[in-house]
Amino acid sequence: MAIIMAESSYERRVKALYEKQIRMETLEGKFIKKVFKFNSILLDVKEAAARHQRKVEKMQKVVIERREELEKRVSFMGQLAQEVEATKLRNLAMKDRIKQQKMLARERNNEIMERIHTLSKTTGTYVNQEALPARVKGVTVLRGDKRDQLIPFDLNATDAEGLNSLCQHLESLNVDVSQWQQLVSLVMDVTMEARAPTTPPKEAANCKSIIEIDLTSPTS
Repeated sequence: MAIIMAESSYERRVKALYEKQIRMETLEGKFIKKVFKFNSILLDVKEAAARHQRKVEKMQKVVIERREELEKRVSFMGQLAQEVEATKLRNLAMKDRIKQQKMLARERNNEIMERIHTLSKTTGTYVNQEALPARVKGVTVLRGDKRDQLIPFDLNATDAEGLNSLCQHLESLNVDVSQWQQLVSLVMDVTMEARAPTTPPKEAANCKSIIEIDLTSPTS
């Protein structure tokens, strides 16, 4: 009787241990599932954090690029403002120079015109500016007691011999040839400056040089 009870008690203990093992295995399985789920969630969180970090780094890179671009633009605008200011100053200085040059040119032109008027009155000579620079055309008036004598002239500006002959003829009539030559030269200069061709014709350039040579050479 005692032996039967002992076996029954043993079986109960074995059964209890078995059931406990079953519960432990069940709990272990649940725990493993929870650990796996936790690891899966943790992995998802890590991946999400990595993606977020990549986005943050990308945004930081964009922000840095935008900041550098903005700094470059600010620097460029500063340089541009300096260049604009420098250009304004240069333009003002240029306007002042042009104004001074125009004023000096007007003064010089007034002096020349006054000189031409004086020489024209002194020599009694009128030079047709429309004919210049190709031709030296005009008239010299010799004042007389009874009547005035008109001496018209119309020569090719390159006709050095004709100009010399005219100078000799005027000199024989007691005309101040030196002043006459100065008058023609001044009128020639004023006319050519007024027309101011960008590329002076070859004939005009030659005619001016010949007249200058003729006017500076002594007359007999």
